[in-house]
Amino acid sequence: MTSERRTRLRELGIAPGRLPPGEDNALTDVPGVAVGHRTLHRGAPDDEPCLRTGASVIDPAVDRDVYENPVTGATSVLNGYGKSVGLPQVDELGEIETPIGLTNTLDVWSVADAVAGRALERDASVTSVNPVVGECNDGVLNDIRGRHVSAAHVEDAFEAATESNTQEGCVGAGAGTTGFGWKAGIGTASRRVADHTVGALVLTNTGKPEDLRIDGLHVDRYVEASTEASSAGGSIMMLVGTDAALSSRQLGRVVERTELGLGRVGGIAHHGSGDFAIGFANDRGETFSDGELTPLFRAAIEATEEAIYNSLTRAETTVGIDGTTVEALPLDAVRRAVEARGPSNP
Repeated sequence: MTSERRTRLRELGIAPGRLPPGEDNALTDVPGVAVGHRTLHRGAPDDEPCLRTGASVIDPAVDRDVYENPVTGATSVLNGYGKSVGLPQVDELGEIETPIGLTNTLDVWSVADAVAGRALERDASVTSVNPVVGECNDGVLNDIRGRHVSAAHVEDAFEAATESNTQEGCVGAGAGTTGFGWKAGIGTASRRVADHTVGALVLTNTGKPEDLRIDGLHVDRYVEASTEASSAGGSIMMLVGTDAALSSRQLGRVVERTELGLGRVGGIAHHGSGDFAIGFANDRGETFSDGELTPLFRAAIEATEEAIYNSLTRAETTVGIDGTTVEALPLDAVRRAVEARGPSNP
């Protein structure tokens, strides 16, 4: 592991965007949202199995049974090279009726089965349920073929879920992911818009070193990325949640703006990249008018951008399967480069 202290982007003196963050600058700033992780980091690089993976869960409304009282839902697919579960019904009905799961590519069905199983256990009358689970391929560092994430691990993530969870980096589904040539993982951020909050949580596994920009700075001109992760096109899961009351159509417009946040970081949606966004609004009250949505658009862009940065700055150097090493982004070098460049426009 790297000896450099891992921090969030703002601790480096870099604060992207114009809107203020929420109290914890996290998805859990949205009232009623809980996040939990179960990390599987076991085995030396030459061991069988070498695990660098996990599961993450996001409960969009802890104050109610979302199967009986769903949250408004919407999705967006920028590049569909992925195996996510449950997205078509979300777009058809405009609702999400389970907590959302994240894991690795080959365990997405195991996690979906576990999420569906929870709904069946809670209500004997349930005969159909639509679990929503996203995935990224962590096979650079993890024994992904072993499909090691179990229902028990998913339950552990649910038991660990809290409404104040700001864990980032190599946790849960982010234990083995890489991004922009560096170790990546889970990242989160939020923005306040009047009396409402828009929060984002990402699972970063996308991009090449030459793509990455931080505060407009082309990072590869100042620091050389890890060669063992530099060729990956990867994927990214972007979640956005809000307590603003929105229709599914309106929420879909907000969700699409996460892709602009990815673009601000330098993501270009490579051919082999699965770039998916999932959104929820947990207030089913009187909806906004369309003319009031623009500040929410900006909030989704800014929160997603900063969440991706945090997924990199909080991640630690990781040695995985077959001794593959993916270095953490060198924060001091990034900070010095940004300071030397001077301020940029958000």
